[in-house]
Amino acid sequence: MTEEELTIGELIVSLQSIGPAEARADAAEELGEFGGPEAVAALMSVLTDPSDMVRVSAAMALGECRAPSSVPALRPLLDGPEPNARGAACLALGQIGGPEALPMLLARAGDEAPPVRGAVAWALGELKDLGGRAALLTLEADPDIEVAEAAREALYKLRSR
Repeated sequence: MTEEELTIGELIVSLQSIGPAEARADAAEELGEFGGPEAVAALMSVLTDPSDMVRVSAAMALGECRAPSSVPALRPLLDGPEPNARGAACLALGQIGGPEALPMLLARAGDEAPPVRGAVAWALGELKDLGGRAALLTLEADPDIEVAEAAREALYKLRSR
């Protein structure tokens, strides 16, 4: 085994341990930097972790890995009760892309939490899919200024695609 594989293995053990949530979240972030099938599988395995911090870090790391195989695993986070996890799943979908991402993001465009709506706007801009234009026009009129700004930036990306 190479030194890198040992490091990935150690990170996976740390991620899947019963240790402190902060240490497991840190392991998730580092696995996202490594990427690869082993890291993606380990990250997907903790998307149902009891700790919101671990779930959020795992979703963000999956976005960094840009593995299309992880998109279906993000769906439960989108429908979950925690806005942080919903937002992280939206951001990950924007990084990963693919045909499944657009409808999943559009379903969250009316989320009650402004940070989630902002994450949806950012992600739709990353996808650069004209199918997100109507949602972005609605989000551009959002009463939350950060959501509206994210939608304006995403619309600009659509125009310059």
